[in-house]
Order: sequence, then structure tokens, then C-alpha cells
Amino acid sequence: MTLWEVDIYAAEGQPDIVAAQIVGDAADMGLAEGVEVRTARGYLVDGDLDLEQIQRLGARLLADTVVESTVIGQVGAAELNESPIAGGQVVHVLPKPGVMDPVALSAKKAMTDLGAAAREVRTLRKYWINGADADTLDTLCDRLLANDSIEQV
Repeated sequence: MTLWEVDIYAAEGQPDIVAAQIVGDAADMGLAEGVEVRTARGYLVDGDLDLEQIQRLGARLLADTVVESTVIGQVGAAELNESPIAGGQVVHVLPKPGVMDPVALSAKKAMTDLGAAAREVRTLRKYWINGADADTLDTLCDRLLANDSIEQV
């Protein structure tokens, strides 16, 4: 079994709408003026899949390749942690264990329908934040990036 991570970003030249919303909300709340944010959404896929198979799933099923781009690798690979902004700190947000993840369940079903041997699928969100000290970053996580009832940072 291999644990793959598929990160999905706004494609070059496309706006990162989620990042713009976070920056605006942070400024409105007085949390962080001048903070810089980039975002990605993604999937963790555990199964008997090789790189070619997971790349095909990323392009055909998980991402809209017209407006999105993907970075795919085994969990822990260096390319998955490269910041799209200089000096950005990465924050991962995932559903807590036991919390329903309907997007992941739908993705797993679609993978199975396409003949892919995915044993488990989970969704994730990634945020790269620059210009926030540790206390501000904690506050951003608590108030804007994750719902503590159902998500873990």
C-alpha cells in the first residue's frame, strides 16, 4: 500500500479565491494586516496505486485541469511541502477521525468505478501563511481556517 497526497491549486494566472477571502476576513477581524496566504485542497489516497495511476486520477477525477493544477507525491515528499509563497508556514486541516467525509467517500466510489484500487480516501486543506507571528497564526487557525468541532489542524 502506498499513501499518496494529491494537492490541488489554482492554476497559473487563476485567482486563489479562498486565500483572498481569508486575507480579507483576517483584516476585517483585526487579526493580521498585510498577511499573505495561498491555499490548496487535496486528497490523501491509500491504495495499490502507482504514480501513473494517481496522476491519471488527479487529472481526470480530482482536479479541473482548466483552472487548477496538481502536485502529487507520496506523503512526506519534499515537493508537497514547497511553499508557493516565500517564507510561508504550512497549515494542514483534516477532518477529525470519525467525522464523516462525504467528498472523500464520493471520490473513493468514483475511483472504484474507474477501476482504481483505493483502500481509503481523506480530504485535506493546506494553507501557506506569511506575515503572521505564532500567536496570530494560532488565532487564524482557531477562528478562520478550521472548525474545532469537526476538524484538526
